[in-house]
Amino acid sequence: MKARLPGFEVLVDMARNDPEGLETLRRSLTDAVIAGASSDTTKRRLQGLQFRVDVERRRAATPLAAAIRISEMMCHSLASLHASMVAPDELVDEPSGHRDETLRTDQQDNVVPFRRPETSEEPG
Repeated sequence: MKARLPGFEVLVDMARNDPEGLETLRRSLTDAVIAGASSDTTKRRLQGLQFRVDVERRRAATPLAAAIRISEMMCHSLASLHASMVAPDELVDEPSGHRDETLRTDQQDNVVPFRRPETSEEPG
């Protein structure tokens, strides 16, 4: 059975009156997403990401500070994705600062050039 997220009003009520219940719900929904991962590799990556999120939540002094830290993590991840799309030859492993040559080598032979479709219209 697939777990469902309660309505917004229910979540607000839980946050005010039953924070432990809200935390239990958060954990169960998160665990369900991880358990439903398509492969063991994806499952391990999701578990690692959830560990990092949990660490940031514990380190933060307030829930707002935790939300800001997690938001910054998402922004860094998005910036890294953007950089890999804009300049894949410059792909860098962030923690070490070294190029990830394995990704670059694997991708070199699979590049398919895209050509613009020819149009029959003459410029006017």
